[in-house]
Amino acid sequence: MSESLADKIVPIQQPTMPEGFSFGENGLNYLDPYNDNANPVWICSKLEVTASTRDRNGENWGRVLEFQDMEKRKKRWVMPMAMLAGRGDALHSTLLSMGLSISNSPKAKNLLAQYIQSCHGAGISICVERIGWFEKCYVLPTQTIGDTDGQQVLYQTDFPSQLGFQTAGTIEQWQKNVAKFAAGNSRIAFAISAAFTAPLLSKLGIEGGGFHFRGESSKGKTITLYAAGSVWGSHERKKTWRATSNGLEMTSYQHNDSLLLLDEMGEMNPREIGQTVYMLANGQAKQRHNDAHPKQWRLLFISTGEIDLKSALAETGNTSRAGHEVRLVDIEAVTGEYGVFDCLIDGYTDSRLQAETLQEQTNKYYGAVGIRFLEKFTENEAESLKAFRTAYAKFIELYTPKEANSQVKRVINRFAMVAAGGELATVYGLTGWQQMEAMNAAKACFDSWVSNLQSSTHSQEEMQAIAQVRGFIERYAESRFSNLNRVNDDHKPNIGDRAGYRGGENETGIEYTYYFLQEVFKKEVCKGISWKLALNTLKKHGYLKHQPDRNTHLTPETETGKRVPSYAVKSTILESE
Repeated sequence: MSESLADKIVPIQQPTMPEGFSFGENGLNYLDPYNDNANPVWICSKLEVTASTRDRNGENWGRVLEFQDMEKRKKRWVMPMAMLAGRGDALHSTLLSMGLSISNSPKAKNLLAQYIQSCHGAGISICVERIGWFEKCYVLPTQTIGDTDGQQVLYQTDFPSQLGFQTAGTIEQWQKNVAKFAAGNSRIAFAISAAFTAPLLSKLGIEGGGFHFRGESSKGKTITLYAAGSVWGSHERKKTWRATSNGLEMTSYQHNDSLLLLDEMGEMNPREIGQTVYMLANGQAKQRHNDAHPKQWRLLFISTGEIDLKSALAETGNTSRAGHEVRLVDIEAVTGEYGVFDCLIDGYTDSRLQAETLQEQTNKYYGAVGIRFLEKFTENEAESLKAFRTAYAKFIELYTPKEANSQVKRVINRFAMVAAGGELATVYGLTGWQQMEAMNAAKACFDSWVSNLQSSTHSQEEMQAIAQVRGFIERYAESRFSNLNRVNDDHKPNIGDRAGYRGGENETGIEYTYYFLQEVFKKEVCKGISWKLALNTLKKHGYLKHQPDRNTHLTPETETGKRVPSYAVKSTILESE
């Protein structure tokens, strides 16, 4: 526990033990003080209530329960008092699972609830219902780091768990056996840097979001998750996309102000992926009729999968929006011949052996470096934030592409924060890396993302609109557009389900114009996107013929002798990339 954690609690005057209850050799007993013929009732093994808890608003009261299991391991559970409601089955189930011996008799179970409710402990501590920042301190399942303003601040929950925050080995062992694999290996260094960055988002007012390492199977994608997870705990930190969006709500809540690791996107129902990405990044659960205060969180998450988000959505006939791609940034996991590794480190001649070794080491040495990172940050928060912002601004200044569109600028902010988080950990002496290692890793991953964009100057919505119109023409140019150059041709093909007309600019017909019927353009061609945005984009890029101050254009005379108002798209759009 951090040395700066104050153990002071608000004193209250309450009896140590409620009347009739006592501890004996076998644990907690009760003897009715008003019945001279009463026999002692054994309730459970020794269970102490060491403090009461409540939140800052005087609500969510609880008790701190402490005991030893059958193997003499100390256990502590900050229990909400709501667990005492009803028959108390959840209370008994949880305590049994933790290793407390409890009598099965109904009377003993009722006496246990009475005992817990009647005990108040030595004072009152502050409780929080989620991990992460609480005022000036960071609350973990088993300890609190930072300035608690003279009071003990504890994590209170229905289901006691370490939530993946575990430690094994020392910081030095982690550096020598895990962090060393990141030197020169951009994906590993980036993942570890993201792990350090995750707790800082709330302090900096940065929105949540994620990175998706995409690549074929058996190339080491999951290694990036193990490397990142080792900053905070063992392999147990790795979760899977194989869940419902509702299931991931609680998982996200439990990873507030922390790093969430999700493996294999392809295992989730494709119909839920899009809304789940928004939920994870936006940090709020669904509003339900019986939930006045929906769960909220802020987190950074790393994902892996053989397909990207755009492909996953396409499987269900849905279109990826720019908002999706900004919230979950796609990075190619494979960098070259060594899979997820850019290079082999000294002593290794085989990428498979290097990956297997790193995987083993991440499950031997973990957690201590993350705790120390929080301690260093809380010891001098102002200077730490200043150093972070300096590195953050440097990355953006150095690597923002010229004439970058707003989406590129938004995404580079996300890469910049990971670079800054990794550099801050290096300044703390925690990574064992040279300065600029985290910066260079983030730059390599950012370049990977940019290389897969259709354009870094025009928005993704614009490029998607152009692609959608171009694709419609490529698919239906002959079958759904009447050829205006053959209006008087008795042998012209019949057009069913007409989408519009096409006609040459001159007798040679070298350059065509495609005259879209307006309703077809709005409802079919622009399905899933804004038709107004599509028209403005076509106009901006010089693909739309239109009358002055209008988006429409009259067709040449059709077979009926009439000219039809339409959206006229030049065939030069077929030459766009």
